[in-house]
Amino acid sequence: MASGGELSMQPVSRIDLPAGTDVALRPGGYHIMLIKLAKPLTIGDTIKVTLTFDKAAPQTVEVPVSDDAP
Repeated sequence: MASGGELSMQPVSRIDLPAGTDVALRPGGYHIMLIKLAKPLTIGDTIKVTLTFDKAAPQTVEVPVSDDAP
């Protein structure tokens, strides 16, 4: 937390995923921020995001575009 009780975001180069442990991506915790998009996102669309792992094949997931955090 930043001074004054405000939350701050800090980029990380990786997120450890220990075997047998759940790691959630969510607002206020680890999350994926999309920057330098080729075109604006449209609410209601679905986009594909590819997650890259050190010891597993990349996984592509479909993510709905909404204006409300889950």
